Amino acid sequence: MTKAKHPPLTIDGTSGKPDPTPPKIKLNSIGDVRREMATIYREARAGTTDISDAGRLAYVLTGIGKLIEVELIEQRLQQLERKLLK
Repeated sequence: MTKAKHPPLTIDGTSGKPDPTPPKIKLNSIGDVRREMATIYREARAGTTDISDAGRLAYVLTGIGKLIEVELIEQRLQQLERKLLK
């Protein structure tokens, strides 16, 4: 399967112009994931994001957070194993 040269655009129904590209969200740490979840929560509370969309995004972010946590535990375990084998 080949990738398209240009990703599809979302067109604003009012102006007819493409919506700006959303900013890239940094999700490299538990803190990053927590901040993004808080943003989604605030958007859902304000009504700018649909509640069901917010729930789905929060579910995915929970998975990302768990993977980050497991990776950190794995790194710490490897450090301990290296120290014990010296």
